[in-house]
Amino acid sequence: MRLRLLSLLLIVKVCRLNTVSPDVCPPLSHWKLTKPLNTREIYQENESLRYQCVDGYVRKAGTSNLIKCKRIGQVLQWTLPTLICIHGSTGKSSATAIYAGVGGVVVTILLVAAFGVLMFWRRKRMQRLDLSPTPDEIMQMNVVT
Repeated sequence: MRLRLLSLLLIVKVCRLNTVSPDVCPPLSHWKLTKPLNTREIYQENESLRYQCVDGYVRKAGTSNLIKCKRIGQVLQWTLPTLICIHGSTGKSSATAIYAGVGGVVVTILLVAAFGVLMFWRRKRMQRLDLSPTPDEIMQMNVVT
């Protein structure tokens, strides 16, 4: 009797799990010129994802790659991204590369100048110190004859 009751409870639980599903967003759709999303099966309300442009393309400034699972009326839906992927360079832009090179040169010049000033200051300081012997130091002491 006890085994039957336990079996009945287990069957009811399994059936209940299969019939009552949480409120979830629909499957994701592919967006033009984007990489496939590594997605889970289920997304809940207020979860968000980001699309990423395929190699060789970059996100156009002012567009967003963010989508969010939101309730619209009684149904959960994904918001539409404003993402536009445009053809772009695969490396750094030339302006960025130029500024990076100029920055390195400026730092090197500043370090060399600081080292030069330090050496000049040290030399002047050493010249100001009178290292010639005093009269007491000149006088011979303990002269053995």
